[in-house]
Amino acid sequence: MTMSEVEHVLLSELLQWYGLQRHDFLNHWQVIMGNLQLQQPEKALAYMKETVVAQEQEQKIAHIQEPALAGILLGLIIGLRQEGISATLDFPETMKQELFWHDHWQDDYAVGLYGYTKECLEVCSQSRLLLNVTAEVYLFEEPSGLACQVILADEETVLFDKMLTLTIDAE
Repeated sequence: MTMSEVEHVLLSELLQWYGLQRHDFLNHWQVIMGNLQLQQPEKALAYMKETVVAQEQEQKIAHIQEPALAGILLGLIIGLRQEGISATLDFPETMKQELFWHDHWQDDYAVGLYGYTKECLEVCSQSRLLLNVTAEVYLFEEPSGLACQVILADEETVLFDKMLTLTIDAE
């Protein structure tokens, strides 16, 4: 078994994100403990609820049965969060089934999808000074493939709206 170049890059990036998440996780616990020590359980509970919302989007990714896609999406969602952008992820229930991916995924999709998500994150870093930027990430089922759409917007303007469609070539 050999890993592709994209898989090597993904693994390296996911290990970096993991380090950042561990750091964030420990910080969250310190904030919660501090609030409890100050006899402010309401603040601790509110903070816990706030942090859980962000984690729910990452948890959705665990239901996607294609590992390369899941890794790329996890990198995107964590990267958005590192830029201060909250993201939502939506995809059809059929994508939770392993059988779906036999007809809708090719290994070479990873390169195109990875580049697409990096483009999205580049736009995000340029939008850093804007307030209340949010991201919506959608996966769509296409005949013999899939599509991914990322929409970045602030309260008034769509900053980025691009769709990438990947389809299996008939041989």
